[in-house]
Order: sequence, then structure tokens, then C-alpha cells
Amino acid sequence: MKVNPVNNPINQPAFQKVNQKYLKWAQDDYAAIKNIDTAWYESLRDDVTLFKDISVQDGIDTMKAVRKYVTDASMKAYNHVMECIKRG
Repeated sequence: MKVNPVNNPINQPAFQKVNQKYLKWAQDDYAAIKNIDTAWYESLRDDVTLFKDISVQDGIDTMKAVRKYVTDASMKAYNHVMECIKRG
């Protein structure tokens, strides 16, 4: 999977690497439904914790990068997946 470093603009969280596939997917979801679909969370979680295709740190950075696309109603799911990824 392609992972690119992200520049850190002022007042933005510092990211090391963000998975571009998942970033684009989250942007597309947000454009369509104004939120991130549950399939996105499941897929990222599995790629980090089960398949180890994405490192834990890259998974965390990807989650932080898409935070702006998460609604308040979906924060419980977001936080749950973030904790799963952090545990590796």
C-alpha cells in the first residue's frame, strides 16, 4: 500500500505517514454521506491489527488525518477503532 509523508501546516496535528488509500476513501465517504462508513473502520482496523499491512503508527496517523470527517454521532466508533489500532 502506498504511504506518503504529510507536510505539517501550522495548527495541524503532526502526522508521520498517512495511508493514501484510506485518506481518499474517507474523503469520498464524506462527500457522499457526510461521515465515514463503518466498512472503512473495519478495513483499516483489519489491515493494521490482523493483516499487518499497515504499521500501528501509520494507522494512528491515518485515523488522526481523517478525524475531520467524523461526525459527533460516530465518535464512539472512531475512538473504539483508534484504541484497537493503538493496541496493535
